[in-house]
Amino acid sequence: MGFNKRYVDSNLTISALKQNRLKEYYGKTDCLLFEDNISSYIYKLHNEGKTDEEILLILNKNMEEKTYEVYQSTPSF
Repeated sequence: MGFNKRYVDSNLTISALKQNRLKEYYGKTDCLLFEDNISSYIYKLHNEGKTDEEILLILNKNMEEKTYEVYQSTPSF
């Protein structure tokens, strides 16, 4: 009897998500090893029962809310 593990990264996860095949991507594995925070977050949403479409909407909303502003601090001597 074998032990099935899968390395999960954001590129493959988002690709499967866009194709509406996230459940197939995760498959029947014994262990999922997440290589980044985005893929882990998507899996959390999937386990909560969200559909692929709902997950895409949540991700898009979160990306729109980020401002990507950079603040520079002045060194104090």
